[in-house]
Amino acid sequence: MKYEFVNTDQKPDDWPANDLEQRLENINNQVGEFKKDPNYKNKEILLSLISDYDLNQRSMLGLHRTTIYEVKILNSLYIEGFFLHLSLLRTFVYEVVGEKARHQKVVSWFNIKNQDLYIENFKYLMPQLRLYYLSYLFYSVDKDKPFPDKLIDQMKYTLQVYKKKLSKAEYKDFLSDYTNFYITLLNDISYFNCTKLTPFWAFSRDEIIKLYSFASLLLEKIGDSPIKKPLKGVLMTSISNYLLKSRNDYNEDYICKYLPENVAAQSAKNHEIWISKIQNLNDDREQLVIKELFDKTDWIEYEWIKNLDFTPVRNYYVSCFSKHISSEAMSEKYGKCIYGYKNDRLTVLLSPIYYLYNKKNERHPTFGQVLAFDVLYDNESAKSEINFLASIINLFKINENEKKKFLEEILQYWILSIKDEKWSYERERRYVIFMYDGYDYQELTLDDSGTLKLKSTIFMFPDFLLNENPSKDYIRELIDEKRFSIHAKPYIFCNECLNIDFDSAISIEKISKDKTCSICNSKNIDYNNI
Repeated sequence: MKYEFVNTDQKPDDWPANDLEQRLENINNQVGEFKKDPNYKNKEILLSLISDYDLNQRSMLGLHRTTIYEVKILNSLYIEGFFLHLSLLRTFVYEVVGEKARHQKVVSWFNIKNQDLYIENFKYLMPQLRLYYLSYLFYSVDKDKPFPDKLIDQMKYTLQVYKKKLSKAEYKDFLSDYTNFYITLLNDISYFNCTKLTPFWAFSRDEIIKLYSFASLLLEKIGDSPIKKPLKGVLMTSISNYLLKSRNDYNEDYICKYLPENVAAQSAKNHEIWISKIQNLNDDREQLVIKELFDKTDWIEYEWIKNLDFTPVRNYYVSCFSKHISSEAMSEKYGKCIYGYKNDRLTVLLSPIYYLYNKKNERHPTFGQVLAFDVLYDNESAKSEINFLASIINLFKINENEKKKFLEEILQYWILSIKDEKWSYERERRYVIFMYDGYDYQELTLDDSGTLKLKSTIFMFPDFLLNENPSKDYIRELIDEKRFSIHAKPYIFCNECLNIDFDSAISIEKISKDKTCSICNSKNIDYNNI
């Protein structure tokens, strides 16, 4: 497939004419800045522009329209997200496509001239984006089926239409292409960070089975194998993402980091997060629990998943957070300074930047792989999940030895996700950084003890702070600068924990005396009407 990046010569004279166009312009410019200088500060700016986690954070002020130039920017940002390995940028593009579909639907109700339900210029979207657009449009209009069913229905309809239009040879190529678009779409949206904005992406496990059963059927029709690269990697990551995210039914609790005061003070100076090699964590039974599950086989539903090889194939570094917003036990053990986060943009903040080189020795920046999950402390739940994972792999038409190898590779992601019950009080949210020898990593060092020191803004721009913190004044200055720079809708700001709340600000003209912060319950809050 040929990719066409946006050509600024095609920009409308009145661009930007609304808030979304301004956002896309800023993001497109910042992608360019990051590629020129891929450092942790430019990363933070880019992530701040594409990562929303409040329902009411985005503004639709301005002229209602969808130009070809806007569609080309969406395509271009999607492609940039692909080459940068920046999944959050790709999911942002899908969110925008859905956002525009919703607003077009509302506008079409008013019988305004030339405002149909369908966005005509979306025919220029990349195929996977267009497939998503049509599936989401009929999902939001018909309201008769869950989104996964609408996605499958749209795939079937598209294939049926083109089967009548094309010759057998042409249709074979078309079926192969659209199978890849469907699987790519599943992979792209598996990286979503917040169920507030896209709750219909939080698939139940029955829906996950249905989606991959259809993928298996498509692959069988085109005679493609799920264990061939790059398809194998795409399926592995998307399946892992959905299963690990669906733990605790897509629990959306806040994520917190507990630090002692001296570390909190130092982080304001060095802008680093220190990440431990798996062997240095405080649990000497790391990686053993999942292996011990297989000592008995009476729970195993498929014969081919016995006698698995769990030998690690890469270096793992782990950063541990908690889903306790305020825990005495956690404070006593790890520190009283609590940094809070509202969603999983942490996966990218913790992602190392490295350079890839092409045949001409030209380099381009890329984000490293980070896997995020809630730790399981219940062996029975772990067994059930492994059987469910095996049931997905069992859908594909490959032999049992190939299924076993496929499962062994995916279980590399599971090795660190199951711990003994005695640790359950931590409610750990874990981020695993995959490191490889010989990569040209930037802004990180690895000391002799096996500690990875990564430059990051993670302790510079938390979503809230709890308890006393020696760096609070410094962090407040940074947060003030950020909110005055990029926020475009009214919000409530808490002067105590520094929480910015867009949802509570909607329809409030002034703060009532009994209004409190949604995080810390403080009444020391301001209403910012931008």
